[in-house]
Amino acid sequence: MSIGRILKHWVMSPVPVTLAFPQSSLDAVTKCIEECEQQTSAEFRLIIERSIPSKGLRENITDAQRAKELFGRYGVWDTEDNNGVLIYLNLSDRAIEIYLDRGAAREVRQTQLDDIVKQMEIAFADKKFEEGVCQAFRSLAAILSKPFPNKPVQDPVPNTPVVL
Repeated sequence: MSIGRILKHWVMSPVPVTLAFPQSSLDAVTKCIEECEQQTSAEFRLIIERSIPSKGLRENITDAQRAKELFGRYGVWDTEDNNGVLIYLNLSDRAIEIYLDRGAAREVRQTQLDDIVKQMEIAFADKKFEEGVCQAFRSLAAILSKPFPNKPVQDPVPNTPVVL
């Protein structure tokens, strides 16, 4: 457990979340997810967390572990074809994690995920947070549209981003 990491998470205010993702951006991301889900039966979710809760910090949880935990907690796994996709952003750690359910994970190569994350990092460095997230979802939808074409399905995962 790093004292520096704990302090960084404790002093992180909610202001950076609203600066990076004001309500208008969250609304635009919701619309983007809806559009992407018209191309594929995959389900997409964005979770933005300003900092990991104290218990997680004491347990030295990684951002990847936190993404997996939130994937389950928010039901992103609840899809017929096991093709849920979570993009998790931890603003304190400046971390981007893409967590895929097992069906989607069989179709997306690690190099593709690495490229998507790199493009998000470039957009975020230019303060283009909404654009970076939407481009990531568009890229994932393009990859998943062939193995998981759009079909009439109930939308089990809400499209609105979660801000913790």
